[in-house]
Amino acid sequence: MFENEKVNHVKFGEGNVVGCDGTHIRIMFPLQNLEKTFSYPSVFEKFLNFVSKDAQCKADEALETAKNETLRMNNMKRLLYIEAENRRKQERLLKQKKK
Repeated sequence: MFENEKVNHVKFGEGNVVGCDGTHIRIMFPLQNLEKTFSYPSVFEKFLNFVSKDAQCKADEALETAKNETLRMNNMKRLLYIEAENRRKQERLLKQKKK
């Protein structure tokens, strides 16, 4: 996906992408002779930038999509919780009426 793209990391400095599978990105940092794996695309929020503007735009889009998906999932969880609470309230009311 981003193989051989150059990146800059806030702690490890310059590196090259070794691989990216859509959920993780592997970077080789030659000065430290170190290969690191990061969560993709969240690492681009604070720690990693591409040198290439095109690659950075793709990472930014993926990051925005991931944020939107997380927000959507959290909203769905909230709705399910509210529905469950309403159901429990209705059940309590029915039990009280039967008494």
